[in-house]
Amino acid sequence: MVAQASDPIVPDAPEPPVCPHCAGEGARRYRPGAPEDRPEITSPEAAAAVLLPVLDGLDREHCLTLNLDTKHRLVATTTVSVGSVDHTFMSPREVFRDALLHGASALVIAHNHPSGDAEPSRDDQLITRRLVRAGELVGVELLDHLVIGHERWVSLARRGALTDESAAAADFQLDAADVRRPGRDHSRRGL
Repeated sequence: MVAQASDPIVPDAPEPPVCPHCAGEGARRYRPGAPEDRPEITSPEAAAAVLLPVLDGLDREHCLTLNLDTKHRLVATTTVSVGSVDHTFMSPREVFRDALLHGASALVIAHNHPSGDAEPSRDDQLITRRLVRAGELVGVELLDHLVIGHERWVSLARRGALTDESAAAADFQLDAADVRRPGRDHSRRGL
């Protein structure tokens, strides 16, 4: 499956009408605006508030990313893939392509379960660990993977799927003095 490229950011372009059931269209049309006006995604709840209205009630699995700057402000929302009723494609290449193009420092990935059951599958947990490793290699931190069901969501970070330590990624709140995540060894990080 080929992922759709996101639209270029045009500051003064009028917003075209968007079908509320078209996750790809809504995600592709996000315009970030000035940094101080962008929403901060500093917890799984903040990410879910952006993603739940877009992904809830869809008849096929959709995979979206929230691309974030160094202060975890939203830079872009992108559609990675649209799949079938029980599967969507989450290749590290596709997930991190748009993050790199948008200059993101971190991202949150999410996909929906059309059945309405937000419980993550074993495959969801495995791909999450694979994406964490890929993000470490390219320098874009995966903060969370949300699974969206009917009016409910599950954070794989809170379930411990991002690390071997279950409590390490419970929240991704930023400290004003340091944009790095607490409890992480930053000595190995580039630039």
